[in-house]
Amino acid sequence: MKDILILFVEILDSVTVLAIAVMYCLSIKKCFWKGDKAKVKLFFLTMFTNPVLLYILTLAMVTLITDTIGIKDIMNWSINTNFIYRTFISTIIYLLIVFYSSSQIGKWLGAPNKELVSFVSMMYSVILLLVLRNDISNLKNTSDNSYVIDIMGYILLPVAAVLLYVYVINALTKLTDKRRKINSKMFNVPLTIFTVFYNIVALSAMCYLNTMACILIRLFSTIILFLLIWAFYVIIKNINATNEAIEAKDMAAAAARMEARIEADLAIAKEIQTSALPNVFPPFPERTEFDLFACMNAAKEVGGDFYDFYMLNENTLGFLIADVSGKSFPGAMFMMKSKTLIKGLAESGLTPAQVFTLANEKLCEGNEAEMFVTAWLGYLDLKTGLVEVANAGHNPPVMIHDGKAEYLILKPGLMLAGMEYIRYKQQTVQLRKGDILFLYTDGVTEAMDKDENQYGEDRLKKILSFGEKYSEGFTENQIAESVCKAVRADIEQFTDGAEQSDDITMLCIRYN
Repeated sequence: MKDILILFVEILDSVTVLAIAVMYCLSIKKCFWKGDKAKVKLFFLTMFTNPVLLYILTLAMVTLITDTIGIKDIMNWSINTNFIYRTFISTIIYLLIVFYSSSQIGKWLGAPNKELVSFVSMMYSVILLLVLRNDISNLKNTSDNSYVIDIMGYILLPVAAVLLYVYVINALTKLTDKRRKINSKMFNVPLTIFTVFYNIVALSAMCYLNTMACILIRLFSTIILFLLIWAFYVIIKNINATNEAIEAKDMAAAAARMEARIEADLAIAKEIQTSALPNVFPPFPERTEFDLFACMNAAKEVGGDFYDFYMLNENTLGFLIADVSGKSFPGAMFMMKSKTLIKGLAESGLTPAQVFTLANEKLCEGNEAEMFVTAWLGYLDLKTGLVEVANAGHNPPVMIHDGKAEYLILKPGLMLAGMEYIRYKQQTVQLRKGDILFLYTDGVTEAMDKDENQYGEDRLKKILSFGEKYSEGFTENQIAESVCKAVRADIEQFTDGAEQSDDITMLCIRYN
């Protein structure tokens, strides 16, 4: 029976030692080795820093140097104080070698928190030393009952090695991935104290106590090992949780800084966009044939609305309102390109239809973002009141005659940059003395209140049908401005503080 127990214990002993050797290599690779190259070099390096091999080499070296006990004595299972002394000295030297070799492999790997390589080595070293101390206790005469009790310790040690890998090493993997510096002393110092203290107690017990007492000491130490594994798992898990909280806070701060930077850039872009639009009114003080006013109330985001007007010759006023499909910087860039292009074509002497036909071809070129522009362009003959018009899919303007507003429905063409080879048709509108032409973008009719109800075309038509009231308190050259301000005030009353989602752009002309 005793021989069977001894054989079973030796098998468990060998399995545990082999498991420590293999799992140490796997742990180093899992925690610190993140590349695919030099795996052979890593294998040999971890083999030569493996706790099992280091202890065997250390014990052999001390034995050779001290020569205090012979091979025959060990084989005869004898034990004396010289053997205990040699084992204790070997353990101290072994711990020093573990720290040095593990620090070297940490430097070689160049991984974050490479000092924790020593912690991995020490954890497996503690399990190994518990196994080795058990081997020494078996040098004494041991009863069958003692072997039966000690089998529990042999079973617990492989379990401890597995738990170490499954919990501590896996948790440590997240920790070693971080660039934040971790104090390795909080990990290594408790293990060093435990190892030295256990060796002093265990080796002294082997000299002066019976076998059962030695086994109980080792069982108690194994329980402490389990507590250490659990404690380190909790510590590492809490550190990881703290790291995640810090990283989340850092990411939130970085996001806030980025948002502030974007807000500042958007504000500058919005200012540039607004400054590109004519904003001095009346624009042509010497001209009494018409009254003109335009405004754009930009939303929070940089938009694509724009308006423009220019004297094409002595008796012709060109005016334009447009809306680019995109928002933010791309929309603003496309808006500037469209505005410059249309103005250049209009001032070259082309008709509104010809301007849109050529502008459409130019804007379609390289339009990988598939943006488009709705636009309404008119040429007003200041002598006759005749307006030559081209419409590229834009909202119908409102004609106000004798204080009564009606939508001016003209056949629209396709929006600019929507499709190549489109020819736009030219149409005409006749203005009489006192008539008002009100142009706008969809930001006006699609303005929403807090319940997401739209302002709508009917309400716009109603507010513009105000008889002669718009002229009260204004001079003859301020009527167009009063119309725009009245619409803007009505929109603000309707939205009642709801956030503006789109640019609100208006252009108003009164023919005198």
